[in-house]
Amino acid sequence: MTRSSLRPVLTRLLVLTQIVVLAAGCGKKEEDYAATVNKAPITKNELKAEMDRIKQRFYNTSPMSDQQASQMESEILDIMIGGELLYQASQKAGIQVPDQEVKEQMAKSKAQFPDTDKFKNTFTEQDIRKKIATEKFITKEFADTTNITDEQTHKYYETNLADFTRPEQVLVSNILIKVKKDASKEEKAKAMDKLKGLQKELSKGGDFTELAKKHSEDGNASAGGMMGFVLRGQTEKPFEEAVFSLEPEKTAIVETQVGYQLVRATDKKETMVVPYEDVAEKLRNFLKQQEIQKKIDTFIKEQRNKAAIDVRLKPAQAPADAKASPAADNKQPAAGDKAPH
Repeated sequence: MTRSSLRPVLTRLLVLTQIVVLAAGCGKKEEDYAATVNKAPITKNELKAEMDRIKQRFYNTSPMSDQQASQMESEILDIMIGGELLYQASQKAGIQVPDQEVKEQMAKSKAQFPDTDKFKNTFTEQDIRKKIATEKFITKEFADTTNITDEQTHKYYETNLADFTRPEQVLVSNILIKVKKDASKEEKAKAMDKLKGLQKELSKGGDFTELAKKHSEDGNASAGGMMGFVLRGQTEKPFEEAVFSLEPEKTAIVETQVGYQLVRATDKKETMVVPYEDVAEKLRNFLKQQEIQKKIDTFIKEQRNKAAIDVRLKPAQAPADAKASPAADNKQPAAGDKAPH
């Protein structure tokens, strides 16, 4: 997940999919507001909760700089504003959420939280009610009115054929003897001689799996040296040339960056284009989600132009043009995604 692709993902997470959790704002002080949307508040705590959730999901292994965090905060707030506009539109459209439906959703959400207190601090019935109302509105106004034709799926498939092409691949096992790049000629010769000896054992009926378990210094030694299918273009050139030139069950010794490797190829699959019929339904769903998101983006942009929006973050943190910019800059969240195949 690259940071440049964060906005599309956030849009789907916060608006289109499961978590449109926006609090009612009752009894909260104005100094606690991050923004108001037609006088409905989005609090700093709600913004922080979304920030923490996204950080945990996408940035738990790499820390963010202050600038990146500030930018992400602005983007998340922008998207939350879009979510509030969708909820308000659902109320104008007369979307009703029965109490029983709220209770059922509360029970499902609660099951995901082993800590009851944490659940209570995260969700309220009003949060769940707003989430359901927003989803109902999205379904009624955008999803139910979106149809993808066979002509559209065929056109996308033919235009993006490379995305549906499976590259040549070979099933590889290896035995690695590690050798440092600055190793002496004697050390390199020793490693090479050892692999030649193992290769000789194999020619006499030796078992590659057992030899790998006993001699390989690679992480897959316990698995008998099994690497799985290797795609062309996936490994360093000398290794690739060796394994793709091998006949089934034959072996070769190749020098790589980590040392010398005895490699064996046991199966090979040629380049293949996945048939349209195998991906048609997934492709239809993929294109439908793209189209739905486009409609949502356009709708939010129109609503923002009519709404009274007051962003109260510090100037350095606020979006460049909070009132005029659409919740997702009218971007198409799935435009950079790969179609399923």
